[in-house]
Amino acid sequence: MVEREGKLVGFACINKVEPIEYKELNWALSEECIVVHRMAVNSHYRRSGIGTELMRFADELALENSIVYLKTDTYSINIKMNALFKKCGYEFVGEMSFLGKEEPFYCYEKILNLEVQK
Repeated sequence: MVEREGKLVGFACINKVEPIEYKELNWALSEECIVVHRMAVNSHYRRSGIGTELMRFADELALENSIVYLKTDTYSINIKMNALFKKCGYEFVGEMSFLGKEEPFYCYEKILNLEVQK
């Protein structure tokens, strides 16, 4: 969560739970990872770095747990999230589909350098 002036302005669900659909993709690594799910930023605080802050938190959380691999996905038509992932150093892996969604989801991964952080 990110707060400003006592208000919740952004959040993301970050855990180790991978959607079953991830198994269909050709990920770079097969080791334990952190997965970033369901990020949202209050519309009045967009374009102020909140999304980047949440993604940095995911990196820090991974490193604190000696994990160097992160995965995430977003709806292909969500142009802002796709741009944020690329800005934060994530690499495009491929597409997956969810039942009930017309367009595919784009999947991304990021490999951190554990040695640099020590």
